[in-house]
Amino acid sequence: MAKSSNLLLYLSVFIFIITKLALAQTCSNYKFSSENLFESCNDLHVLDSFIHYTYNSSSGNLQVAYRHTDLTSKKWVAWAVNPTSTGMVGAQAIVAYPQPDGSVRAYTSPVSSYQTSLQEGDLSFNVSELSATYQNNEMIIFATLSLPVSNGGNINTVWQDGSLSGTSLLSHPTSGKNIRSVSTLNLLSAASGGGGAGAGAGDSKLGLQVSSWAGNQPGFSLALTVLSVFALFLRPKPEHKYRVYGNIYHHTIGYTVIILAVVNVFKGLDILSPEKQWRNAYTAIVRTLGLVSCCYARSLYLVRRLSLETMVGLNRA
Repeated sequence: MAKSSNLLLYLSVFIFIITKLALAQTCSNYKFSSENLFESCNDLHVLDSFIHYTYNSSSGNLQVAYRHTDLTSKKWVAWAVNPTSTGMVGAQAIVAYPQPDGSVRAYTSPVSSYQTSLQEGDLSFNVSELSATYQNNEMIIFATLSLPVSNGGNINTVWQDGSLSGTSLLSHPTSGKNIRSVSTLNLLSAASGGGGAGAGAGDSKLGLQVSSWAGNQPGFSLALTVLSVFALFLRPKPEHKYRVYGNIYHHTIGYTVIILAVVNVFKGLDILSPEKQWRNAYTAIVRTLGLVSCCYARSLYLVRRLSLETMVGLNRA
C-alpha cells in the first residue's frame, strides 16, 4: 500500500510539472498583439523578463521589446544597455511605470551612481519610437536604439523592477534576483544586415542554442541513470529495515530522469519553434501516458489489496 501511494504521489507531481511546462510562457511562443515582429528573443534568467529584438548591422538600429510579466500596477521596470561596464553604474536605461490614470509613462534615464533615482535624461545614444503598455500584469517597453556595436557584437544589459509610491520610484531590492539581473547579448548573431544574412545568422544562433542544450542536459540525465543502475547492486534485501529508503532513492532517481527527458523535448520544441500542433500533440501524449500510469498503479493497489484480504479470509477459515 505504501509503495502504491508513493507511486501515485510521484506520478501526480510528474503530471503537474509536465502541465506547468506545457503552459509555461517563453519568448519563442509569445505573440504580440500589435504588428511588431522581432527576429530574436531571449528568456532572461530572473525577474520574469524577456527581451525581443532585431538588429540591423548596416544602420546600427536595434529594435527592442522588453517584457516583464507577473507585475502589479505598483511597480516600475527598467531595461538598460551599459556601454562601459557590466553593472548598474553607466547603464543607459529605459524606464516605465503605470500611472494612476491608467496610462503608462516611458522615458530614458542615464545611471551615473548607485544612489540614482532614475531621473529623466538623455542617453549616450539616440532612442526613438519609445512607448510602453501595461496589460494583464505585463509591462512591455518598445524602443529603437541607434547602437553601433563593437566587441564582436556583444552588449551588456541590465534590467530591474521596484516599487512605486504614487508616481515616485522607490529603490529596487538589493538582494536575491535583483542583483543577478545582468547579461550579455550578442547582436551580430541575429543581425539582419539586409538580404539573406538574417536567415543565416538566425540559423547559426539556433544551432548554438540546440548544441548548448543538447550538450548539457543529457549528461546530467545520464549521470542520474548510472546512479539508479548502480543503486541496484546496493539495494537492501526485501526484509531489511532500510529497504524502504532504497526504494525511495530508486524511485526518486528514476522519475527525475523521466521528467528531465520530457523537459528536454519541450526545450527542443521551444528552440526549434515548430508548428503549435506538434507541441499540442506531444503534450497530449505525455498526459495520456501519465493518466494510464496512474490508472495502472491504482489497479495494482486494488488487486494486491483484494489478494491480501482473500488470504486473510482463507487463514481464518
